[in-house]
Amino acid sequence: MSAVAALLREAYAALQRGDAAQARLRCAAVLAQDPSSFDAWRMLAVAAQALGDAQAGLAAATRAQQLRPDDGPAALDLGTRLLHAGQAAAAAPLLQLAMRRLPQDARAAFRYANAVFQLGDYAAAAAGFGAATQRDPNWPEAWNNLSAAHSRLQEYPQAIAAARNALRLAPQDPEAHQALAVLLSNLFDRSSLQEGLRSAERALQLDPNLAAAHRNAAVLLRKLGEPARAEAHARRALQLQPDHPASVEILGDQLILNGRGGDAAAIYAAALARGLDTPVLQRQHGIALLHAGRAQAAHEQLSAALRRQGDDQRSIAHLGVALAADGRVADAVDLLGLQRHIHAVDLAPPPAYADAAAFHAALAQDIRRHSQQRWEPAGLAARQAYLSGDLLVDRTPAIVGFEQRLRAAIDAFIADAQRRIAAADARDDVFLRNAPRQYRLHVWATQAAESGYIDTHIHEDSWLSGAYYVELPEAIADADLNQAGPDHAGPDHAGWIEFGRPYAGLPQWPSDALRLVRPHVGRLLLFPSYVFHRTLPYRGRGERISISFDLAAA
Repeated sequence: MSAVAALLREAYAALQRGDAAQARLRCAAVLAQDPSSFDAWRMLAVAAQALGDAQAGLAAATRAQQLRPDDGPAALDLGTRLLHAGQAAAAAPLLQLAMRRLPQDARAAFRYANAVFQLGDYAAAAAGFGAATQRDPNWPEAWNNLSAAHSRLQEYPQAIAAARNALRLAPQDPEAHQALAVLLSNLFDRSSLQEGLRSAERALQLDPNLAAAHRNAAVLLRKLGEPARAEAHARRALQLQPDHPASVEILGDQLILNGRGGDAAAIYAAALARGLDTPVLQRQHGIALLHAGRAQAAHEQLSAALRRQGDDQRSIAHLGVALAADGRVADAVDLLGLQRHIHAVDLAPPPAYADAAAFHAALAQDIRRHSQQRWEPAGLAARQAYLSGDLLVDRTPAIVGFEQRLRAAIDAFIADAQRRIAAADARDDVFLRNAPRQYRLHVWATQAAESGYIDTHIHEDSWLSGAYYVELPEAIADADLNQAGPDHAGPDHAGWIEFGRPYAGLPQWPSDALRLVRPHVGRLLLFPSYVFHRTLPYRGRGERISISFDLAAA
């Protein structure tokens, strides 16, 4: 046996008995004779790490990987060290290599997924965690992380399925029950919300002091229409975690919903005074002040929140209300752009259809039989109406054709917005200044008959929203047949869409400053997501079928 081989054996034996210092000495002796010894660098990395010298361990692992750049274990070792050192971008390609080279190793897939999750590539993370669960189906953490990745992608059915697997493997883990409850709270049918509540309550049976479960129980009970129980859970969450911003926000929001804006304002003011000075809490403080009738103080808080987070849709929406309530209606209308930022675009039917009537008939039929159609989902603005889930999951010719037309219109709208930004100073325009270059799109459909409507709401997590009209009842479609002007209506504007009127409980918007638009089949309305809007009920035969979308920066 050569001297180098003998030293390597001694180094390995020292590591096996836990003597990292001797292993390090033996590896150094080998490298003095053979600086290209892959095994010596690998063992030196292990020894250095065991001795608490992470920097030396990283350097040794780097040298080993350089010597054998296609070696799976070396890539896994170095990638893991970089990941633990907070260098996810450097770790990701190494861990991806390790995942390919070590097809049975669940750790490689898991760590690669963790790296890309940290980098915000949730699709790649879902693929990596999915590979980890295939390689080790009994790893609860891999299932849990797979659920988190799907949740970030808003792929809730896949996220829920993964969370159920994590819970199956760890049925006594309160965090696993809470994770499933969080996911179910994102849904809108009562059965899912009730199941979510049971999951949150089971988590609290296992750990009564789990503040996150109290917060989630409050959210679920709010959606289920039980405000008193929701407030009780929210209060308990704040008692358990008084300095957790989410606990403050959930209790404050519930107090507002329970008609106690002054109490909510006091909760937010106390949290801000304790140093929980986040833009969200500052915004919520402003909203609470509005509900308490303190418009000027609300204006100050909401303006400060918007300066800190310039694309916050709730801040913009409520700042407009505060300005109007403070007597500055013209400034409020200008801030929101009620006259300049609500646009109508007529979409041509896709070429596969003989005419617009044939296209809309096919599209209406596809909406009526959509696979995710739900009646009056809990927690949403639809009243006596059907809502689809993601319209685009059903890839019918009519839906695909509509999507193509919609995306073309959106792309043209954003290109025009970018030109307007370039041609003029748009820094003070709260809508234009936030125009995205890359976006993600969520599309759904609404089907309502007589007395059905969409209640007042905004779209908090997007920049641009819109509505396209597929079918209209006689009360709307025939309203102007014998009238002068395309948008004639009776005094109640039955079936129209109204912009500007805020939620009940807030200071009300002056009627003469509202913007009302009559729907037309084949017409797409585009408007800022922060603008309060609702549809007005109508009476008579026929259905109102429309398609809505949200567009957010990607």
